[in-house]
Amino acid sequence: MTLLFIKTLVSQNRHALLIKLPCTLNKNAILVHQTSHMAPLSRLHQWDVLILNRVFQGVRYRQHLTNFAETVSRTGDGPFYVVIAIIVWLTKIPQAHSFCMTLALAFAIERPLYFFIKNSFKRNRPEKVVPGIRGVVVPADQFSFPSGHTSAAFCFATTAGMLFVNSYNPFFLWAVGIGLSRVILAVHFPGDVIAGAVVGSVIAMISGLLLSTL
Repeated sequence: MTLLFIKTLVSQNRHALLIKLPCTLNKNAILVHQTSHMAPLSRLHQWDVLILNRVFQGVRYRQHLTNFAETVSRTGDGPFYVVIAIIVWLTKIPQAHSFCMTLALAFAIERPLYFFIKNSFKRNRPEKVVPGIRGVVVPADQFSFPSGHTSAAFCFATTAGMLFVNSYNPFFLWAVGIGLSRVILAVHFPGDVIAGAVVGSVIAMISGLLLSTL
């Protein structure tokens, strides 16, 4: 009887512990099981969730910041690059031909590679996997890694920096702003932005080397 009483008591305590355990978890902890596609990014995902939650909880005047981030993000939409390339071509400034050719080759490589990577990892966007996070804008596609806006912005900034700017490249400040805006708008994790910056910059440099415009 004693042994039976001890087993019953342990079983009841274990059941109570399992009920109380979720209450002790940090509300910001990630509670969603990642798919097999996300296995290589599991450690990155933990840091991404932590940083993303800190950004959203630490901003006092979020509405003002959100409005500004949305405006900055729009400057990284596709039509911007076409308009700039046409303006540069028509003004016939020095290096205009090299810039347009390098930018065209860079985007011809970057866009397919970006879509290939995104559809290979199939990382869901923050609002689908982080409780309490809602995207401010509607993204163009389903998946998150890497950030296409950031990749395109750094591709453009690197190309412009190689051909028009020497030591100080103000275009990089704009590209960084694009990346930050995508995190603030909750459509990308910080890791998506970092990956996009690397992809865009490297492809722009490779394109410059291929066309001997560096």
